Amino acid sequence: MTDIQATEKPAKKGIAKHEFINAQGEVVGISQGVGIKYTDKASGKEFSFPIPGAQPGTALTMLALFGAKTKATNETSRLRNGDAGVTDPDEQIAALHDVFAQIGNNVWRERQEGEAGTGSRADKPTLAAALIEALGTGAKGSVDDYVAKMQDEEYLAKVFGNKAVKAIYLAMRAKARGNSGAESLDSLA
Repeated sequence: MTDIQATEKPAKKGIAKHEFINAQGEVVGISQGVGIKYTDKASGKEFSFPIPGAQPGTALTMLALFGAKTKATNETSRLRNGDAGVTDPDEQIAALHDVFAQIGNNVWRERQEGEAGTGSRADKPTLAAALIEALGTGAKGSVDDYVAKMQDEEYLAKVFGNKAVKAIYLAMRAKARGNSGAESLDSLA
């Protein structure tokens, strides 16, 4: 007879802790939850989102909780694994605030996750300002003019996909959140 030994797989470290919360913000199980809490494990930074109108224990609420938890994971993963490789927890938490604020205003940003034509995850005024900066004297309009042009999804994708524009855009977004990136450069010296 062959002796088979089970080997334990190392536990997956995980980047974040995902929890369900009640109306008081206390961590509970999904059947008592009305919101989610996302915690970056390395920094301890947190994001909480109470689902408007949630009723604990209902199928609709439990599905919404699972979807909100998944959306938080997808958003932060998209940032970390994207071209920019955003690892700053402050930027990731700020992105969660942005995306869930838009959802609270009935705007679903990612076309690939929802119905076609719902738009991009880009902050269009900031993206337009970045485009104008990249174009320099070749710019042919104001921020408002370029935001209007970005209503065309193909044009928006072309602008958002341009590496030079995207680098300026990301720097502008970081600066707006008070993160110039200088402190992270010191650790690279």
